[in-house]
Amino acid sequence: MDKEVIVIGGGVSGLCAAHYLAKSLGKASLVTLETGAGPGGTTGSDSVDGYILDWGSNGYLDREPLTTAWADELGLAPDTIKANTAAAKRFIYRNGKLHQVRMPPGFFLSPLLSVGGRLRLCCEPLIPQKKGDSPESIFEFASRRIGREAARIMVGAMVLGIYGGDAHQLSMAHCFPRMVRMEREYGGLFKALMAIRKNRKASPMGPPGTLTTYKGGIGALPMRAATALGDTMRYNTSATDIRPIEGGYAVSLADGETLSARAVVVATPAHAAAGLVRGLHPPAARALADIPYAGLTVACLGYPRDAVRHDLDGFGFLVPRGQDLRLLGCIWTSTLFPFQASRGSVLLRVMLGGAPDPDANLLSDEAAINLVRRELEPLLGITGAPELARLYRHPRGIPQYTLGHEARLDALDKAETACPGLVFTGNAYRGIGLNDCVVAAHRAVEAVVKYLN
Repeated sequence: MDKEVIVIGGGVSGLCAAHYLAKSLGKASLVTLETGAGPGGTTGSDSVDGYILDWGSNGYLDREPLTTAWADELGLAPDTIKANTAAAKRFIYRNGKLHQVRMPPGFFLSPLLSVGGRLRLCCEPLIPQKKGDSPESIFEFASRRIGREAARIMVGAMVLGIYGGDAHQLSMAHCFPRMVRMEREYGGLFKALMAIRKNRKASPMGPPGTLTTYKGGIGALPMRAATALGDTMRYNTSATDIRPIEGGYAVSLADGETLSARAVVVATPAHAAAGLVRGLHPPAARALADIPYAGLTVACLGYPRDAVRHDLDGFGFLVPRGQDLRLLGCIWTSTLFPFQASRGSVLLRVMLGGAPDPDANLLSDEAAINLVRRELEPLLGITGAPELARLYRHPRGIPQYTLGHEARLDALDKAETACPGLVFTGNAYRGIGLNDCVVAAHRAVEAVVKYLN
């Protein structure tokens, strides 16, 4: 065997898995193959004219100890930066205005929802919990608990902001398992939120934890991880096929080379993983190919601060479908992380596309920037052209956990059982966030080390 382990994919999950495999088995025992010219997948950052531009994710919530531990081992603790406390303020666009999302009692006076919508949401504690285990979409769950208007405006916007997805299509149990558990354990969401608020002495608005990044942007994490792995990283190297051999697996590369190892960690996007295991385990390949992705376009715009009338005091805003904007939302990056904008300027990150608007991803660069400016500048009172405008395109950006996702996971579990030493990891399975990728990587490492031992 050439190696004990081959890791295919140099995104966050692959890098984290390789880090801990190297720690357990030694660097010489593994190699990580990355089809691109650098590490990180969609997680990276550029420094341009005094701005720090994140390609995709702009950070992670510091609630996951495994992520913190990995970063500390990479020596990133001194470079860690927490978001401004203004990040607690979040807004939703409706009827031509931005409305702050408030907890009671302020919620009762907010025009974000109609009077009827607010009254229906307040009935949530009276709604009985769901009986049985039949699958529910996010919209079905939210409609049942807080009413159709709140589901469409508030939850629909949240789903767009996290998944770039359609709440009618996504599985509640797989996208928001915590909320499903809250209903099951407490009987309702309000009861659960009040219990959480009491236990952690903080507002339950938004997810727990503080948004966290590093000097140089979130891309510092994969760059530091890849540097630590040294020459065990192979870039511009595409795997095409995995097949069984005596004592392990052979991995074919696009250039005709073949590598062998006792175990293989597949840390690619699901559609790429499908091609790798088509001959090895056809049912798993079909399940992987059935995981859809939403394309996303991220526009980073920098303006002089005095050109923006809005105070930008908050995280940013989301736009539910059915309004007069195509934007999915806007993050006020320089409010969260002031160091990411040049002095005297502001940095805004705008999202376009997603599952509900795939055509937005087909716009030319000029058309996309013009669309963003046309919708954003009147809303925030912006005058003049941006001093910086850059697009990051992710044609298959965010995996969608649509209804039926459980069957796909079952197929992958069966493949791992049938093919000992083969492990799937990444954000296409049990969580799309950076923390989820780290947790998934640890699961993969545990499985591989147990198998090898």
